[in-house]
Amino acid sequence: MNLFLAARRWMALAFMTVLAVAIGGCDSSPEPPEPPDTAAVEGAVTVGPDGVQTITLISGDDYRFLPAEFTVAPGQVRITLDNAATQLTHSLAFPPDVSPSNIVESISVVAPGEVDALEFTVSTPGEYAFICSFHEALGHTGVMTVAA
Repeated sequence: MNLFLAARRWMALAFMTVLAVAIGGCDSSPEPPEPPDTAAVEGAVTVGPDGVQTITLISGDDYRFLPAEFTVAPGQVRITLDNAATQLTHSLAFPPDVSPSNIVESISVVAPGEVDALEFTVSTPGEYAFICSFHEALGHTGVMTVAA
């Protein structure tokens, strides 16, 4: 009879283990999120074989651009806006009243999970502020520096 009880206990323990694994174990803490692309966070601008300077800005549910600041040389620039948000729509513009900008290209709407890009030429060194027109009042801004 003791063998029967031991086998029954072993089966109950095995069942509990399988059940715990199936529902995610006893630890209820969520797994840490994957870190964002480090090149984007560090503001790495790459230059393609065509000479176009390219950078990807990531925008999420936190009303921030990653990176919020980056530097380019005078010339052709392509900015990609990757909306990693789960709920918020974003945009990207260089408003003339915020910086002395002649950049008229903009990205008017990028839905959650979508990507869009704009391309322009910049020749005058200086700081060019950019915004998300939907969330500028919440600090969703950044600065592109054009180095001399």
